[in-house]
Formats: sequence, C-alpha cells, structure tokens
Amino acid sequence: MTTPEPPHTPATGTFGRTFSALSNPTFRKIWAFGGFYYVYRSTELAVLSWFVLTLTDSEFQVALVGVSRIAPMFIFGLTAGGLSDRFSRPRLMAIGQTSNLIAAAAMVILLSTGHAQYWHAYIAIFVTGTTWAIDYASRRALLGDIFTGRALTNATSLDAGLVTGTNMVGPLLGTAVMRLFGFNGAYVAILLLTVGALSFVLSIRNLPRASSATVGRGSPLAQIRDSLYLLKTNRVLLGAVLVTIIFNMMGWPFVQMVPVIARNILGTGELGFGLLLSGLGAGALTGAIFLAWSQPASRGNVYIGGSVILMASAAAFAWAPWYPLAFVCMFFAGTGLAGFATMQPVIPLEAVAPDQRGKAMGAIVLGIGFQAIGMSVMGIVAEIFGPRLAVSLMAIAGIFMLIALRSIFPALRDARPRREKP
Repeated sequence: MTTPEPPHTPATGTFGRTFSALSNPTFRKIWAFGGFYYVYRSTELAVLSWFVLTLTDSEFQVALVGVSRIAPMFIFGLTAGGLSDRFSRPRLMAIGQTSNLIAAAAMVILLSTGHAQYWHAYIAIFVTGTTWAIDYASRRALLGDIFTGRALTNATSLDAGLVTGTNMVGPLLGTAVMRLFGFNGAYVAILLLTVGALSFVLSIRNLPRASSATVGRGSPLAQIRDSLYLLKTNRVLLGAVLVTIIFNMMGWPFVQMVPVIARNILGTGELGFGLLLSGLGAGALTGAIFLAWSQPASRGNVYIGGSVILMASAAAFAWAPWYPLAFVCMFFAGTGLAGFATMQPVIPLEAVAPDQRGKAMGAIVLGIGFQAIGMSVMGIVAEIFGPRLAVSLMAIAGIFMLIALRSIFPALRDARPRREKP
C-alpha cells in the first residue's frame, strides 16, 4: 500500500525558484538516480562509438552504434507506454537497470578476456536502448503523477538538464579512463555507475496515480491501438510526436558523426572528441537551468525553436575549420537541445488525461525511435559524400520541415501550461 506524497512548499528566491522541484523527496531520489544513469549512458555512447571507429574505421559502422541504441525506441515505444500505464513505474525502471547491469558485466568480461568484437557493441547498446525506452515512458509519466503546471515544467527542466548536462561529464570520463586504462577500464567505470543507478531506483516508492480511472489490461496489440487512437484524436500530442520525429531523423543523428569529424577533419584524439561532446552537455545544462528558472509559458515555441537552434548549430559545426569554433558550435547546439528536451515530455503530459500519460510518453518514445532511420541515412550519406555534407544537408532539411510544421499545428505552437489546481 502506498501513501500520498507529502505536500511541499515551493522555495522562494532565484535559487529556490530554479530548483523548486527538489523540495519533493521522491523527485530528489529520481534526480539522484538520473545522475548515475545519465552519466553512464553518455559514457557508454562515447566509449562504444570510439571502440567501433578504432576497429572498423567506417563512418557507417559508427552510425550503427547509434542505430542499435535507438532502434528499440521505435520497436517498443508504444508497448513501453502501455506497460507504464499498467504496471508500477518504479518497478519497471528497476527491472531496466538490472538488465543494464547484466549487459555491462558481459562487456567487461569480453573486454578483459580479449574476445570483444565490434559487433558486441551493437548488442550491448541495444540492450540499454531497450531499457531506455521503458525507463523514458515510466519516468516521465511518474513526473506527471507528482507535478502539474509550472511545477511540472520546472521538474522536467531539471531532469532534462541532468540528462543533457551529464553529456558534459560522461564523454570526458569515458575518454579519459579509456586513454588511461583502455576500453576495459572504461567499461568497469560504466559497470560501477550502473550499480549506483540501480541502488537509487530501488529506493523510489510506487505512487498513487493522479487519476482514479482504471487502466485497461488488454493485450499489447490492443494497447498499441489505443495509443494510435490517442495520436489520431489529440492534435497537440500528434504535433509533439512529429517534432520529435523530425528532430531525431534530421538533427540529432549528427552526434554520431562527431567522432569521425573530430578525428579525421579536426585532427584530435579521443580526449578532444570527449571535450566536444562535453561542450554539447555544457550548453544543454546552461539552457536547462535558464528554462528551470524562467519556466516559459510559450512551450511550443521553445520546443520548436530549440530544435531549430540545434540543427543550425550542427550544420555550422560540420564545416567549422578550427577546433575552438567547433566547440562553440557544440555549445550552442546544447542550448537548443535543452529547449527541445525540456518541452518534449511537458507538452504531451499536459495534453492528455492523467490515465493516458504512459501512452502519451510511449508515442514520444516511438517518435524518438525514428532516429534509427536518420542515423542509418546519415551513415550512408557520410560514406559516399563525407560527414560534413551529410550533417549539413540533413540539418538544413530538418529546419525547413520544422518551419512548415509550426504553421500546420497552431495548437502545438500555442501550447501553454495547464492552470494550477488551487
């Protein structure tokens, strides 16, 4: 049996306003869990991307690391949303972390015995991508159970700041440990971070749902049909999912070309590559803190505008002739990422009924899954025409798509916070 979440009094002042969600004890546990989880996710991506690049020297093979990580979002997105509405959200998150722990331990064994091959990276990151699909739907719906209105914006801003800001820590940690102790040492660090994440997620209690409505217990196929019907009938949710698809197909895949551009064009090693990804994280952290403080009302414009900023910055990064300029471009890409990542869960959570939050997040997860297509295309184009042209052409096309989408979906563009309950 669960007890209601104790009320908390919002803090005052600039600092208190910016970090007000942390006055909630359950959110503090979620945030601490995220600190470990997000660091090892960003560390894993950096380590495995460099691992595959070292063994294959192929842009396409490097892109497949990202494809393997994101494909589960496409395959299991709607199912993950249905599971989140049907079962205990903290328990689903704990199951995911246990699976990640097993995958990390397997990679440590393979690397320490000298049996690791480049394709093992695809399997390992596919496992963590699958658990990410379940965790994303569950964790973001859980925030909707705790907060509403501007408090929800603040909580998701802090969570987005953590998930994107850890890109500043994870890549540097992974590449530094990789430089000192090799790939095996880097994966031992990932394993230890996974243990930390699991310990915190096990401390999160299940909460009463924000609605007394009964969640259907139909088959997975029936729950997928329900999610698709929700998309069909809710214009704001549909618009949010379409922005997610465009961002993940045309913009975010540029990250998989960063190690290729860093090594082959900018002439840097693994630490320089890690620093570039850290620049992205620094920009994201800066943008997320600003959004947590300002709590903007025009959410749709922040959502779309952040996506445009990232794509424009990615195109500039691809053609940057000097490393310092490339770093600045990555920083500005991070500020755009903060706007996108903060509003991505907020808009859908407030556009649907409380008992539909899991399905709404599942639809967003499905949209994220389209990144697998974008990364595949990015890898193919990069193999033929080079990484610079691949990144810039896709980013510019994505900007035009977002401009068109903004005019087609005024309900998304004008999305604003739901009125707070008295």
